[in-house]
Amino acid sequence: MTKLFTSLFALLIVFAGSAAAQTSWLDRPLNNWNRANASVPAAPRGGLIEGICREQIRTPESLVDRAVTQRGWSLYGPAYVFGSTTVVTGMAGVDGMCRPTQYNGFVFVGTRFVGTLAPQPVDARTDGSFGSIFLNSRNSLMVEFARYTSNDALCCPSQTSLVTYSISVGTAPILKADDVSTSQVCNDGQMQTMDNVVSGTVTYRSRMALPPNAVLTVRLVDVSRADAPSVTIAEQRLDTAGRQVPFNWDMAYDRSKIVERNRYSIQAEIRDGGRLLFITDTNYPVITQGNPRVVDVEVVPVGGGVIQPTQGSGIIRGTVSYMQRIAIGPDSEVRVKLVDSADPNGRPVSEVSVPTNGRQVPIPFELRYEPRDINRQRNYELHAEIYTNGVLRFRSETGERVQLRNNVTQGVSLIVQMAREEPQVITGRTLNLSAIGTGSIKIGDRNPGFVIRVTSTVASDGTANVGISTISSTTPFRGKLVYIDENTLRILVDSSGNADASGEIEIRFQGTRITSVSSKDLMLDGQATTVSF
Repeated sequence: MTKLFTSLFALLIVFAGSAAAQTSWLDRPLNNWNRANASVPAAPRGGLIEGICREQIRTPESLVDRAVTQRGWSLYGPAYVFGSTTVVTGMAGVDGMCRPTQYNGFVFVGTRFVGTLAPQPVDARTDGSFGSIFLNSRNSLMVEFARYTSNDALCCPSQTSLVTYSISVGTAPILKADDVSTSQVCNDGQMQTMDNVVSGTVTYRSRMALPPNAVLTVRLVDVSRADAPSVTIAEQRLDTAGRQVPFNWDMAYDRSKIVERNRYSIQAEIRDGGRLLFITDTNYPVITQGNPRVVDVEVVPVGGGVIQPTQGSGIIRGTVSYMQRIAIGPDSEVRVKLVDSADPNGRPVSEVSVPTNGRQVPIPFELRYEPRDINRQRNYELHAEIYTNGVLRFRSETGERVQLRNNVTQGVSLIVQMAREEPQVITGRTLNLSAIGTGSIKIGDRNPGFVIRVTSTVASDGTANVGISTISSTTPFRGKLVYIDENTLRILVDSSGNADASGEIEIRFQGTRITSVSSKDLMLDGQATTVSF
């Protein structure tokens, strides 16, 4: 038994080391991840390619193509062929601009799979994403990888890494990465340079879909003068065409219009025709006075213009109120959403926002929905929230069941309770914890992942990070430290990479070693998530 445990522990160390190496494999001595006689890896779950983005999917035409699509990948781009060697690229999903996400390259000799171009799938416009593929002979190829620093615009990585590969011959051919060289990107005059480009993403937290004709506009504006309207320096307009957030954007600006002592900011809005749906309500400074050129922008729904189906013939009318003798502030709004009772945290069937305009409870609402979106075999309920100056003040503790047998439902009364105050963030502590062991992570309806390693860091400002590593990938969580004693800390989660996340992670530790990890009310991109270690 002791020998078996020792062998298993050693195997976990190998797996954990391999996963860690993959995150920066282009900066390290190349350790080959491909193995002889391996099969094509399965595509990551959760990818979704819809609308006009499906136009770039390539139909499989060969046995090699089918070997990739049978493992869940969607083909894109050309097939590279030299003699008996073939390279094809496949993706698991796309971003808001139809760029591939979770993609990789697959190399075959004849119909035999010999390896992938990268140790794990990559996303477009991220460090380690690859583009140009050069198949020089049936035994060698080169691939160019983008290298980003924290100051690089999404359009313009400042470095590239060129990896050369060889394909061994014999009864068990295998793809092997032999060498990597990294160099600065040279400006040939045909591209905008990084010092006159700003870029980033636009997203929102509301779980609702944009109308198919929604238009995103991003502006770079001079906000130096508080007593005068802002001046637009550059503007980019994106037709969403049915795509959903997050949206990537980048735009060049005229350097001659930038004055170092002035202040510049990014503003964004989303409209459906003449109807304003979302807008920025936060300052996002860029360029001057030490501010970045890459910024992630979050837009918020506009009260009263909200994102409800304007043509929906189903109507629910009612009021939102609370029992406490507390007045609502003048800049408040009531949000009501209709959800499937079996998935109350999923995407709403419909949602409406009602500005209070100085009124006090009860606040009347009218929510419209499309009857065709209702499954008569399922149950539905309403949830309500009240925000003041963008801060959640009241919310439903439980959903209010509604009967939707008729197209008009009247007299619904929703009672909300005061939202719990956010725990105080604990500062002044620094920690660096880790552990190798066994556990699981389950996201939504996916199969549980086998966790082999957990890491956690806490900075002195209270910022905390947790990494949950399986054999093939790491799921990051970011949040704030809200409790700590001699052997326990709790982290209030607020994000996971570019995805939304919420809930709480509790970590027990001894010294710098993590002894256990558990989660409470953890959500990742709208999906219930559990972690156990």
